[in-house]
Amino acid sequence: MFIYSRRKGTPADKMVNQIPENIKHERFDKLKVLFEKQVEENNKKYIGTIQKILVEGISKNNSNMLTGRTYSNKVVIFEGEKNLIGQVINIKIISEHKWYLKGKKIF
Repeated sequence: MFIYSRRKGTPADKMVNQIPENIKHERFDKLKVLFEKQVEENNKKYIGTIQKILVEGISKNNSNMLTGRTYSNKVVIFEGEKNLIGQVINIKIISEHKWYLKGKKIF
């Protein structure tokens, strides 16, 4: 998502009746709330499921965790050894955190 901004040299830049900034921000905020609600509801469906994930690397936010993606492109973080990077493994999803899922390795 992004807020529309004029780009010089484009047909849209020459259009009359440009939307005022305050209305652009109101619309963006409404869309963001709706999107975040849908993401949260969708992520809750994953809790308790077992997902195959491709382990991509070390988490950017926590160097003690690994990160990977499900086949549906959901980001999953979990505890694991670095030698798992590049492998496809099974993870049980234990919680959702809006922008990612948290999982536990299954042996």
